Amino acid sequence: MLPANITPANGMLAALYLRQAELPAALDLIGERGLGAVGFGGEPPADLPCMLPRLEIAMPQRLPAEPLVEIWLGVSRATWGRTGAIHWACDGHHLFGSLQTDAEADIRGATARAYDALFRLLEQQGYPHLVRVWNYFPGINREESGLERYRQFNIGRQEAFLRANRPLSGALPAACALGTHAGPLVVYFVAARIPLIPVENPRQLSAYRYPPAYGPRSPSFSRATVLRSADQTAVFVSGTASILGHMSVHPGDAAAQTRETLMNLAALVETLNGGASGGFTWEDFRYKVYVRPGCPLEPIKYELAAMLPAAEAILIVEADICRRELLVEIEAFGSRSLGNPGEPM
Repeated sequence: MLPANITPANGMLAALYLRQAELPAALDLIGERGLGAVGFGGEPPADLPCMLPRLEIAMPQRLPAEPLVEIWLGVSRATWGRTGAIHWACDGHHLFGSLQTDAEADIRGATARAYDALFRLLEQQGYPHLVRVWNYFPGINREESGLERYRQFNIGRQEAFLRANRPLSGALPAACALGTHAGPLVVYFVAARIPLIPVENPRQLSAYRYPPAYGPRSPSFSRATVLRSADQTAVFVSGTASILGHMSVHPGDAAAQTRETLMNLAALVETLNGGASGGFTWEDFRYKVYVRPGCPLEPIKYELAAMLPAAEAILIVEADICRRELLVEIEAFGSRSLGNPGEPM
């Protein structure tokens, strides 16, 4: 059955993680409001609407045992289309898009071209505000031509931001960049008609202010972004890891890294709420956890269960993290209705 708190009447941006058995009950809803579907380690089911943007990411799912599909729902009836390499869907308020391109030989150039196309689409479709981006590509920690591929990715991304006259600090999208086992550069994203509100973490230096030791160009993302409309507040939390200031902490210790990451998430939520009670809580978010290959799951599961609700149902996938010493990364999405703040999505 479909989760009880997800109904067409909610009319809110939502991210669902559905098992195969739950999909039949959701097909009418996905056909009406579906923006995209993402499968990890396998292709999304074939019975989804044929025009729905869908992606297969080469990141094996480690937990739960039954495969989950990440489904994005808009606030109203969706329109689907394709522009060049980008498959997209929009609901009048948000645009979801995805593209894939070969990046084996030139990750910097492939990234720049992908973001150039992304920014052109946003201007053409009238959704100018890039709110959240997921970036996945193989060999993220591999060195090529004297520079790690993740750092080359950051150069290509920033070059595209500059060409599009996008800011390099402040109002940047939430984002993550993870390493896949194989395949192309995959980028999927959410954009909006209204401006985003960036949120930074008091425990961490803003990524766009990282010193040159982390590469010739700093990463172009905010720690979180917020969309506030008349009906809802939606929060996109970037991939978050065991980093204090700008330095990685607890190398080699998966349990300690998970605890530190959760402390960073707690600080971010407190900042989001302005230090006041009655705002977002742990229960308001849906989480996705990335774990480096070979890293044991038990200490991570233990720490997640100590802090997060329904931790046993959280999607955990295998991925290389953007820094070699990091073992765990956690992202989140949360949405609350302003008309009934007691009902999170």
